[in-house]
Amino acid sequence: MAITFRANKGQALTYSEMDTNLGSYFYSSSIDGTILTLHYTGSTAVPVDKQDHDIQLLSNISITGTENRIVKFGSGGSLAGQAGFITDTAGNVGINIDESTDLPLTYNLEVSGSIRASQGVLTNSDERLKDNIETIDGGLERVQELRGVSFNWTNQEDKTLGFIAQEIKEVLPEVVKEDNKGFYQVDYSAVVPVLVEAIKDLKAEIEELKNK
Repeated sequence: MAITFRANKGQALTYSEMDTNLGSYFYSSSIDGTILTLHYTGSTAVPVDKQDHDIQLLSNISITGTENRIVKFGSGGSLAGQAGFITDTAGNVGINIDESTDLPLTYNLEVSGSIRASQGVLTNSDERLKDNIETIDGGLERVQELRGVSFNWTNQEDKTLGFIAQEIKEVLPEVVKEDNKGFYQVDYSAVVPVLVEAIKDLKAEIEELKNK
């Protein structure tokens, strides 16, 4: 079998020539876990007499994990799944979730706990991305039907403020979503446009009273 070298040819080898040079030495490869095996040709026309060759893809790294957990490097170069750090087959990601109660995931990103951002969290709002744009009517009346509450989450002592999803759903159903476990979530930022229109309605009423 003739081998063509670049130095002999004086220019780059073609794909066909590289295949002739290299492809004839082994005919296939396979992977078993972290081991790549090169299976050499058994052709008598090729002067290679060699057993299959194993190549360790990961060296000195132990891997332990649980289904759907995202793995991370630990001390000593070990790889292990992080409890509560999940990705599913749909590409959704869960952070700090309870794997016994929070699965399956409903949204693209689910976080159990607080999120800190050094800058704002932005939502697409370009007019070119929207259809059926209408000004919100009855903003003041809707706001008057809302009830702001203070509460603490179950099994937590700290007080916080917000709405009751079941109540706000009766007034502003557009801001309430239901996950695949039957629990409701509120898009608080979507309440802001209603508050804006409510303030404008209230100002108009005040101006009307001033002019009487």
